[in-house]
Amino acid sequence: MRMRGVVTVVAAVLTLTAVGGCGDDEGGGSTGAGGGGYGQSAGSGGRLMDTEPQGRPSAPTMADIEAFVSTRTTCTDLHMEDRDSDHEDDPEAEATGKLWGIKERAVCWDAKRMGVTLMSVDDMKSFQTQARKRGPAGYLVGEDFVVTGGPSTRADLRGSGLLALVCDPETEIPSGYTKEKGLVDGCTLTDFFS
Repeated sequence: MRMRGVVTVVAAVLTLTAVGGCGDDEGGGSTGAGGGGYGQSAGSGGRLMDTEPQGRPSAPTMADIEAFVSTRTTCTDLHMEDRDSDHEDDPEAEATGKLWGIKERAVCWDAKRMGVTLMSVDDMKSFQTQARKRGPAGYLVGEDFVVTGGPSTRADLRGSGLLALVCDPETEIPSGYTKEKGLVDGCTLTDFFS
Protein backbone atom coordinates (compact mmCIF):
# COMPACT_ATOMS: atom_id res chain seq x y z
CA MET A 1 0.00 0.00 0.00
CA ARG A 2 2.83 2.40 0.86
CA MET A 3 4.52 1.75 -2.51
CA ARG A 4 1.33 2.73 -4.35
CA GLY A 5 1.33 6.14 -2.54
CA VAL A 6 4.99 6.76 -3.51
CA VAL A 7 4.25 5.90 -7.14
CA THR A 8 1.28 8.31 -7.11
CA VAL A 9 3.42 11.14 -5.67
CA VAL A 10 6.24 10.51 -8.16
CA ALA A 11 3.75 10.48 -11.05
CA ALA A 12 2.23 13.77 -9.83
CA VAL A 13 5.68 15.41 -9.53
CA LEU A 14 6.66 14.25 -13.03
CA THR A 15 3.38 15.56 -14.46
CA LEU A 16 3.83 18.98 -12.80
CA THR A 17 7.44 19.15 -13.97
CA ALA A 18 6.45 18.37 -17.55
CA VAL A 19 3.61 20.94 -17.52
CA GLY A 20 5.78 23.56 -15.82
CA GLY A 21 8.47 23.14 -18.50
CA CYS A 22 6.07 23.98 -21.34
CA GLY A 23 6.03 27.77 -21.60
CA ASP A 24 2.90 29.80 -22.01
CA ASP A 25 2.06 32.54 -24.49
CA GLU A 26 2.49 35.23 -21.86
CA GLY A 27 5.59 33.91 -20.10
CA GLY A 28 9.23 34.85 -20.31
CA GLY A 29 9.94 32.19 -22.92
CA SER A 30 8.24 34.11 -25.71
CA THR A 31 10.02 36.05 -28.40
CA GLY A 32 9.03 38.97 -30.61
CA ALA A 33 8.10 42.61 -30.45
CA GLY A 34 4.51 41.99 -29.42
CA GLY A 35 5.32 39.97 -26.30
CA GLY A 36 3.66 36.56 -26.21
CA GLY A 37 2.37 34.31 -28.89
CA TYR A 38 5.53 33.85 -30.93
CA GLY A 39 7.15 30.49 -31.20
CA GLN A 40 8.59 28.03 -33.63
CA SER A 41 6.09 26.13 -35.66
CA ALA A 42 6.67 22.63 -36.92
CA GLY A 43 8.49 22.71 -40.22
CA SER A 44 9.45 26.36 -39.93
CA GLY A 45 13.13 25.58 -40.34
CA GLY A 46 13.88 27.54 -37.18
CA ARG A 47 12.21 30.71 -38.48
CA LEU A 48 10.00 32.34 -35.87
CA MET A 49 6.38 32.37 -36.91
CA ASP A 50 3.27 33.93 -35.40
CA THR A 51 1.11 31.24 -33.88
CA GLU A 52 -1.81 33.68 -34.04
CA PRO A 53 -2.24 37.26 -35.28
CA GLN A 54 -0.69 39.72 -32.83
CA GLY A 55 -1.25 43.08 -34.51
CA ARG A 56 1.44 45.51 -35.50
CA PRO A 57 3.35 47.60 -32.95
CA SER A 58 1.86 50.95 -31.97
CA ALA A 59 3.81 54.14 -31.19
CA PRO A 60 1.45 57.13 -30.85
CA THR A 61 4.09 59.87 -30.42
CA MET A 62 7.32 60.72 -32.23
CA ALA A 63 9.24 59.95 -29.02
CA ASP A 64 7.63 56.48 -28.98
CA ILE A 65 8.55 55.88 -32.62
CA GLU A 66 12.14 57.01 -32.01
CA ALA A 67 12.40 54.70 -28.96
CA PHE A 68 10.97 51.75 -30.92
CA VAL A 69 13.42 52.24 -33.80
CA SER A 70 16.40 53.03 -31.54
CA THR A 71 16.10 49.74 -29.65
CA ARG A 72 16.58 47.86 -32.94
CA THR A 73 18.83 50.04 -35.09
CA THR A 74 20.72 53.34 -35.11
CA CYS A 75 18.66 56.55 -35.17
CA THR A 76 20.74 59.62 -34.24
CA ASP A 77 20.28 63.39 -34.60
CA LEU A 78 16.49 63.25 -34.90
CA HIS A 79 15.01 66.42 -36.39
CA MET A 80 11.53 67.29 -37.59
CA GLU A 81 11.11 67.55 -41.35
CA ASP A 82 7.59 68.15 -42.66
CA ARG A 83 8.33 67.33 -46.30
CA ASP A 84 10.50 64.97 -48.33
CA SER A 85 13.30 67.37 -49.21
CA ASP A 86 14.21 65.44 -52.38
CA HIS A 87 10.81 66.37 -53.86
CA GLU A 88 10.12 69.81 -52.35
CA ASP A 89 8.53 71.18 -55.54
CA ASP A 90 6.09 68.26 -55.92
CA PRO A 91 2.74 69.14 -54.28
CA GLU A 92 1.97 65.39 -53.90
CA ALA A 93 5.35 64.50 -52.35
CA GLU A 94 5.42 62.74 -49.00
CA ALA A 95 4.64 65.40 -46.40
CA THR A 96 2.71 66.07 -43.22
CA GLY A 97 -0.91 66.97 -43.76
CA LYS A 98 -4.22 65.59 -44.88
CA LEU A 99 -3.12 64.32 -48.34
CA TRP A 100 -0.77 61.68 -46.89
CA GLY A 101 -2.45 61.40 -43.46
CA ILE A 102 0.89 62.12 -41.75
CA LYS A 103 0.62 63.87 -38.38
CA GLU A 104 4.38 64.28 -37.77
CA ARG A 105 7.45 63.47 -39.86
CA ALA A 106 11.07 63.35 -38.68
CA VAL A 107 14.42 62.16 -39.99
CA CYS A 108 17.38 60.63 -38.16
CA TRP A 109 20.60 58.93 -39.33
CA ASP A 110 21.65 55.29 -39.29
CA ALA A 111 25.19 54.02 -38.60
CA LYS A 112 26.12 54.59 -42.28
CA ARG A 113 24.74 58.17 -42.18
CA MET A 114 21.79 57.22 -44.40
CA GLY A 115 18.47 58.86 -43.61
CA VAL A 116 15.80 57.05 -41.63
CA THR A 117 12.34 58.65 -41.86
CA LEU A 118 9.87 58.28 -38.98
CA MET A 119 6.22 59.18 -39.58
CA SER A 120 3.33 59.35 -37.14
CA VAL A 121 0.27 58.54 -39.25
CA ASP A 122 -3.27 59.38 -38.20
CA ASP A 123 -4.95 58.27 -41.47
CA MET A 124 -3.35 55.03 -42.67
CA LYS A 125 -5.75 54.67 -45.63
CA SER A 126 -4.69 58.07 -47.02
CA PHE A 127 -1.07 57.14 -46.45
CA GLN A 128 -1.41 53.84 -48.32
CA THR A 129 -3.34 55.55 -51.15
CA GLN A 130 -0.51 58.04 -51.72
CA ALA A 131 2.20 55.39 -51.24
CA ARG A 132 0.58 53.28 -53.96
CA LYS A 133 0.63 56.26 -56.36
CA ARG A 134 4.26 57.03 -55.53
CA GLY A 135 5.53 53.50 -56.13
CA PRO A 136 8.04 51.36 -54.22
CA ALA A 137 9.57 53.35 -51.36
CA GLY A 138 10.40 50.76 -48.69
CA TYR A 139 7.66 51.68 -46.21
CA LEU A 140 7.59 49.60 -43.02
CA VAL A 141 4.18 49.95 -41.39
CA GLY A 142 3.15 49.77 -37.74
CA GLU A 143 -0.34 50.30 -36.35
CA ASP A 144 -0.07 54.11 -36.36
CA PHE A 145 3.41 54.87 -37.69
CA VAL A 146 5.65 54.22 -40.69
CA VAL A 147 9.45 53.96 -41.02
CA THR A 148 11.65 54.08 -44.11
CA GLY A 149 15.38 53.61 -44.34
CA GLY A 150 18.25 51.98 -46.16
CA PRO A 151 19.06 48.26 -46.41
CA SER A 152 20.77 48.03 -42.99
CA THR A 153 17.83 49.73 -41.24
CA ARG A 154 15.36 47.42 -43.00
CA ALA A 155 17.44 44.38 -42.01
CA ASP A 156 17.60 45.57 -38.39
CA LEU A 157 13.81 46.06 -38.29
CA ARG A 158 13.08 42.60 -39.69
CA GLY A 159 11.20 40.64 -37.03
CA SER A 160 10.17 43.81 -35.14
CA GLY A 161 6.48 43.39 -35.98
CA LEU A 162 6.52 46.06 -38.70
CA LEU A 163 5.23 44.93 -42.09
CA ALA A 164 6.44 46.06 -45.51
CA LEU A 165 3.86 47.84 -47.66
CA VAL A 166 3.92 46.27 -51.13
CA CYS A 167 1.69 47.81 -53.82
CA ASP A 168 3.59 46.53 -56.86
CA PRO A 169 1.75 43.60 -58.49
CA GLU A 170 5.07 42.38 -59.93
CA THR A 171 6.52 41.78 -56.45
CA GLU A 172 6.17 38.13 -55.48
CA ILE A 173 5.94 37.29 -51.79
CA PRO A 174 7.38 33.83 -51.09
CA SER A 175 5.27 31.22 -49.31
CA GLY A 176 5.54 31.12 -45.53
CA TYR A 177 5.51 34.91 -45.13
CA THR A 178 2.62 36.99 -43.84
CA LYS A 179 0.33 38.39 -46.55
CA GLU A 180 -2.17 40.82 -45.07
CA LYS A 181 -4.53 42.85 -47.27
CA GLY A 182 -3.72 46.54 -47.19
CA LEU A 183 -6.30 49.28 -46.69
CA VAL A 184 -6.10 50.10 -50.41
CA ASP A 185 -6.84 47.69 -53.27
CA GLY A 186 -3.65 46.33 -54.77
CA CYS A 187 -1.56 46.75 -51.59
CA THR A 188 -0.34 43.98 -49.30
CA LEU A 189 1.41 44.09 -45.94
CA THR A 190 4.07 41.42 -45.44
CA ASP A 191 6.92 40.43 -43.16
CA PHE A 192 8.98 39.66 -46.28
CA PHE A 193 11.44 42.54 -46.59
CA SER A 194 13.08 42.51 -50.01
